[in-house]
Amino acid sequence: MRIANRELRIANCELRIANRAPRSRSTRTPATDRMSIHLAADAAWHHSDLAKARVRVHAPPAPGEVCLWLVPSEFRFASASNIGSWLSVAERKRARLHPNSALGRRFSVARATLRLVLSHMFDCAPNDVTVEDEPDERIVVTNPRGDGAIHVDVAYSGIWIVIAVASARIGLGVAVEPAGPHDVDARNALWSEAARIGRARAERSEARAADGPPQWQGLTLPMPGGICGVLAVDRAVAHVKAFGWERSLEAEGRALAS
Repeated sequence: MRIANRELRIANCELRIANRAPRSRSTRTPATDRMSIHLAADAAWHHSDLAKARVRVHAPPAPGEVCLWLVPSEFRFASASNIGSWLSVAERKRARLHPNSALGRRFSVARATLRLVLSHMFDCAPNDVTVEDEPDERIVVTNPRGDGAIHVDVAYSGIWIVIAVASARIGLGVAVEPAGPHDVDARNALWSEAARIGRARAERSEARAADGPPQWQGLTLPMPGGICGVLAVDRAVAHVKAFGWERSLEAEGRALAS
């Protein structure tokens, strides 16, 4: 019940913030009509339960590979002690001064988890991972090994935190299905909106000339409840390492196709 109440508070706060946010007349969103949307089962998924596998990936993602984590805002590996040790002074201040304590706590858990998973990839301590917050919610991470680019994105929905890491440009798009009856067209519209958001977030990162023209793809994510999640990637995805999903990806793919 405590988690359910926390989720309700977070959802209500996000709704109020969304309703207050001004809309810019000059802002243009990128077209997604040429983005192919693949079912989750189309790529080769390796699924791991957080309780058994924890969060460890011991090398940065290779080309064509994506690493994903789905964690709750009460994630046990992001304890208060770890948050105090791993987050920077600015990050702790940002969480502490957030007008909604639940959202501040969620940010702390997300940033601590991001530092934890990257520390395993970079073979360093979590507080030694360099994470910079750029405009438009863009997160920039420096690979201390210097052996290739690394891109990250973090998205939120209720109590859930999604973290994505890849060598290609990536963006997470999340749309929540409204309560009440809905039809196939409405569901498809949500997936399209999630894909649009994901690509807009991915295009915030600067493309490298050596990579050539992008080949945008959208990978549907098996999210809990009525959440539609899409990861936009500017390169083909062949392999996915996913941590934290409890239901089978094959079942999710069948549900999306129905």
